[in-house]
Amino acid sequence: MDMAAEGSNKMMDLMHQNMSKMQEMEMTGDVDHDFAMMMAIHHQGAIAMSEEEVNNGTDPMLKEMANKTIASSKTDIQKLSSFTSNHQPMAGDASKSMKLMQPMKDMMGQMEHGMQGTTDHHFAKMMSMHHQQGIDMSKVQVAEGKTPAMKQMAQKIIDEQEKDKQKLDNWLQEHPQQK
Repeated sequence: MDMAAEGSNKMMDLMHQNMSKMQEMEMTGDVDHDFAMMMAIHHQGAIAMSEEEVNNGTDPMLKEMANKTIASSKTDIQKLSSFTSNHQPMAGDASKSMKLMQPMKDMMGQMEHGMQGTTDHHFAKMMSMHHQQGIDMSKVQVAEGKTPAMKQMAQKIIDEQEKDKQKLDNWLQEHPQQK
């Protein structure tokens, strides 16, 4: 197996592992608490994919984005973990928390299995999808959450990941995959 295919399969495996961890998460019914727990897992997935890009990618812009994603995700995870450690989940409407899962379910149907390409192409495609999932989860949080700190964090995630997603989508348009 060549490195390009290996990198691509690795990126897909990392995405699946991350989604499995989110699916296994036990929802409390407190949207703020559930968002914080789920987003911490989501960010861990972004770190894993970004580390794969840093280690095996070749495009300088994508590697720089990956390094920034690692740093910002680690900072966010600390804040999210602090929130869940200090926030007692309130009884809530579990259906609202389950809305946080819908973006992941939507994304699973869009994933292309057996995708070909370099680590750079796979990172750009998968991270764009991953960011869209984060944006959609954060929009649920902004609409359904009660805690100002989590609503602010969700809005920050939306703003940052929309910018990054646009850069990734532009990169994919400028660098079509070779068949």
